[in-house]
Amino acid sequence: MAIISILLAILFIIDRIVKLTTVIHFFNRSAPVPPEKYPTISLIQPITRGAANLEYNLHSRFNLDYPAPIQHILICDAADTQSQSICHYLQDYYSTVNINILTVEPNQGNIASKITKLQSGIAIAQADILCFIDDDIALKSNAFLQMIPYLLQSGVGATFGLACANNWHPIWSSLMSIFVNANALISYIPISYFTEPFTITGHFFAIDRTNFDAAGGLANMDSRIDDDHELARRLKAIKLKAIQTPIIYQVSNEFSNFFEYANQIKRWFVFPRQSMIEYLSLKERIISYTLSLGLFIPSLAAILALLFPSPINLLSLLTILLVYLFVYVFCSFCYLKQSIFPWQLLLLTIVAIITPIQIFWALLLGDNEIMWRGQRLRIEKGGKYQVIK
Repeated sequence: MAIISILLAILFIIDRIVKLTTVIHFFNRSAPVPPEKYPTISLIQPITRGAANLEYNLHSRFNLDYPAPIQHILICDAADTQSQSICHYLQDYYSTVNINILTVEPNQGNIASKITKLQSGIAIAQADILCFIDDDIALKSNAFLQMIPYLLQSGVGATFGLACANNWHPIWSSLMSIFVNANALISYIPISYFTEPFTITGHFFAIDRTNFDAAGGLANMDSRIDDDHELARRLKAIKLKAIQTPIIYQVSNEFSNFFEYANQIKRWFVFPRQSMIEYLSLKERIISYTLSLGLFIPSLAAILALLFPSPINLLSLLTILLVYLFVYVFCSFCYLKQSIFPWQLLLLTIVAIITPIQIFWALLLGDNEIMWRGQRLRIEKGGKYQVIK
């Protein structure tokens, strides 16, 4: 067992060196030359009842630094008067900003589906560029100044950014924020070095309107849950690629108890298992699986140290955790610009050891049912879904 523990430590160190090298290189690459004239943007913003920090997130979007007109399109459920109230208050507050507020009737239980909201927004979008953003996302003021030059490069169909979680209360939100910040950069960036991104991270992305229409837009996606994955496939079919950009945005996920936190972990991994994996080529699967193996090494080392306690097994586990901690702190300070408090380091150990076990359970042993915004959904192979309750 000592040899296995040592091999796990060596593999983990190699894994982090490779991933951290790509991250450092990625953030030090030259950005594309800015255009002489920036295109207009329609920012399509579907909103679902109960979105965390909605008012704060909308404030960030209405204060963007961008030298061309931005059309803001907010789409709420017809019965969601609370979200509508926030939107109308901000529409009055930002009287010089172009804000359109739409309401849509339910077509999926007691709410409208995300696709229905997006299609309603697209119907009135007037700009050269379509940008899509989830309701739990806040942007930095220079987000479009950074993102649009990447989109205007030849052969690029869509651009998307990187998440930085910023919700620390209560403890379940902290666990999720640490998990996101520990894995986002070292998961998404390395893939872009080994193969072209095969999906779009749907939190916040941009696409030229002409290319969007040429790819088929969101047509026939009414029963799909994987609109961002499917859109990336449609762009690839017309020889356009999706590009990972260094734009970092804030995401706020709030969980009041363990079950909400565990469901989010399950949802994030059931989605790609059901809707994306079968569309990947053999090369893309090998790269994806290989780059994911490092996630499970701390748990394996901890299990060995627990079942076969010895100085070598404990030293291997400690080495792995220290490397995990170093990469987390380095990325948080250098790129995510996040402060780190001592109590977060204890939670980091839990995220490193326990969360991969949750993921393993969801991927291999869990069913395909998830909770999402108050609804229980069954995700079918291929990306379609059913509302169960």
